[in-house]
Amino acid sequence: MAGYFAMLLAAAWTACVVETIIESTRAFGGTILFLGRPLIAPGIRPGILILCGLAASAGLAWTIAVAFARGRRMKRRMAAALDTQYEEVTTKAAGDAARAGLLTWRIGELQTEVNELVAKRDRVQSEMELAQRRTSELRALSDDYRRSLTELQDQLITLPDIDDELARRRAERQTADPVS
Repeated sequence: MAGYFAMLLAAAWTACVVETIIESTRAFGGTILFLGRPLIAPGIRPGILILCGLAASAGLAWTIAVAFARGRRMKRRMAAALDTQYEEVTTKAAGDAARAGLLTWRIGELQTEVNELVAKRDRVQSEMELAQRRTSELRALSDDYRRSLTELQDQLITLPDIDDELARRRAERQTADPVS
């Protein structure tokens, strides 16, 4: 809005300068006129320099107005870009902080899991050692039994099978007593 006001002032100043230059050159007497009234009468050469200075001031007014408007517009764009960049940075920082928190939590969870697995491994390892000891004890006992069996093999008495003995006696009774 202020840029438009500066351009409006520059346009008004330019209109006044153009009017002054046109009227002063028509008068052709070395007098500077504005709206038909003489402002000063410096002569032809100083009058030309004054009119050139007025024309330059009108150009300078436009340059200042346009620069002011562009500067304000650029300032708004830069502020918007800076706000966007700041928002991106804060979003990234928040994401990094959340990621770090998640990693911290995950590290704790993984440490707990590692501790549980180590405890399970220790239990299984102790069970395996116990099983190995029992296996070696059973092997030793088995070896003792084998040695004992080989030593006692000659002293072994063979007993008749009870079922076979009963079946033989029944068969003898049936052949001895055919009527029953």
